[in-house]
Amino acid sequence: MSLRIRAACTAAAIAATGLGVATTAPASAAPRPATVHAAASTIKLSNAEQYAVDEITNVFENGDITSGFADIEDYNDGCGYTAGYIGFCTQTSDDVNLVTYYDSVQPSNPLKTYLPALKKLADAGSDAHTGLSGFVAAWQKAAKDPKFIQAQFEQAHTYYLAPALTEAEKVGITTPLGVANFFDTAVEMGPDGAPDSPDGLLVLVAETTKDEGGTPATGINEHTWLAQFNVVRTAHLKNPKTPGRKSDWPESVDRVQALQAMASANEWTLPTPLHVGADFDYTIPAYTSSSPV
Repeated sequence: MSLRIRAACTAAAIAATGLGVATTAPASAAPRPATVHAAASTIKLSNAEQYAVDEITNVFENGDITSGFADIEDYNDGCGYTAGYIGFCTQTSDDVNLVTYYDSVQPSNPLKTYLPALKKLADAGSDAHTGLSGFVAAWQKAAKDPKFIQAQFEQAHTYYLAPALTEAEKVGITTPLGVANFFDTAVEMGPDGAPDSPDGLLVLVAETTKDEGGTPATGINEHTWLAQFNVVRTAHLKNPKTPGRKSDWPESVDRVQALQAMASANEWTLPTPLHVGADFDYTIPAYTSSSPV
């Protein structure tokens, strides 16, 4: 099973070292974009659909929908601490953005005192722990706060869901399952394309469009197009161009298998409870008004 598939700082680590290769990050870390330029999408997901999209990737990353928010570890991969349900890194602006946002909604929080140190580390592109004494315990304490969990989702939406929705609209994707495919690809493999993300979402979309002779927006059946998208994604996972990923991305093809199984089961609207198959064998509980979105 491909667990701890994290969106970490591969691209930033490469840039910082000036090398064409990177040390192996945890599981299938994707390049984290420094800035996301995504126009507002007209695709509107219901709260229940948004919940399902979020939790599918949460299961892929963590094996369940609860344990990843408190997770924090230095994998000695050049990213510093990698933490949270999609792997926010101290070596990049990840944690600065997350903690800044969290502080705006919960001023009395255990992480705010670390913002100056986090900013210094991010500005320097450093994976050191300077100024972070006690940060692990503070993160785990914060993870007990529902507002911090929501903050992690909000950051994932900003940096991954927003560009995924924009691209989905361009392509003509209309189903929540199609959005889930694009979002999970963006989290795992990057929301953009070469050179930052040579296996990223835009690369896979271009290859699929070429294979199918068009997109759903130009008349290709969405179900057929997404099936080929999954074939293309699987090929990239098995033989990635992204440095440092050949040892771990091949193990994560079960993400694609699980998504394709949902398509085969005609679960295009992502009704919950929703079973996540392949190696995961986990059922996402039914959406309620208290579910995070």
